[in-house]
Amino acid sequence: MSKIDYILRSLSKTTHKRWEHYVITRIYHQLSDDDIEFVCQQCVRKSDGKIYLADLFFPQLGLYLEIDEQHHNGDEAKKKDAQRRFDIAEAAGLREYRIIAFDVSLESINQAIEDFVSLVRAEISLRIAKGEFKPWDYENRFTADPHLEAGFIEVGPHAAFWTHRNALNCFGYDKGHLQKAVWNIPPHVSQYVGLAGRCMVWFPKLYKQGNWTNSLSDDGTIVIEKNDNPDHTYDEPWDNRIIMARSRDELNRTLYRFLGVFQVIPEFRSGNEHQFRRVATRVKTYRG
Repeated sequence: MSKIDYILRSLSKTTHKRWEHYVITRIYHQLSDDDIEFVCQQCVRKSDGKIYLADLFFPQLGLYLEIDEQHHNGDEAKKKDAQRRFDIAEAAGLREYRIIAFDVSLESINQAIEDFVSLVRAEISLRIAKGEFKPWDYENRFTADPHLEAGFIEVGPHAAFWTHRNALNCFGYDKGHLQKAVWNIPPHVSQYVGLAGRCMVWFPKLYKQGNWTNSLSDDGTIVIEKNDNPDHTYDEPWDNRIIMARSRDELNRTLYRFLGVFQVIPEFRSGNEHQFRRVATRVKTYRG
């Protein structure tokens, strides 16, 4: 999907709600800046563990907009759909901005839109002045390049990848495409990124598949791996699992989201059900 396809498909997603479509398209055209990344209808999990629906989300600014049309039944349905597809972007410190879109005049909502556009422009100008603003690089957005440049990967809206290979490039992998659900991290790489013992990258599907049922806790900190056969027991061989969970976004693109570094909960180290607790939301990357 090209950048223009992404933009057109994203904007078309809002047509089912008239005010939402009006507000988002007006903001997009007033900003008129291809360097600003935007996401429509993105569910985010904030530091309080709750899931919020961002009608318009600017990942570069940590800012999202909620357009309040008074009736929120559709929002709850979208949250559940996002949870089913595992399209939840975790981010601490996100700021919310609201525009009221019921019992209002066209003039007042246009003024609210102008105020929001001014806020976005001011935020960008401030970040540019500090040297902190990075233009939207659509082609490399879901590759290892931004994380290798930063020297780390951190749970958040930017921690997602197109393929297994893109994710593994963060840890020195330099071969072809890999579809296995597990990749063992070489010991020298584990040592470099600060993880002790045996480490691997895991690409789980967080739903039932065959005899396995994997799931994620509502707050995103516990992953459960369970075989439906109680006699199928096994011991956990790894000290650390870097988890890249399979998901689909609102535009039906497959992505692999970084959930963090997890360690098995001791009482679930053996048996047909293993549980893993997140111990870090950030890990260093390794350029091979």
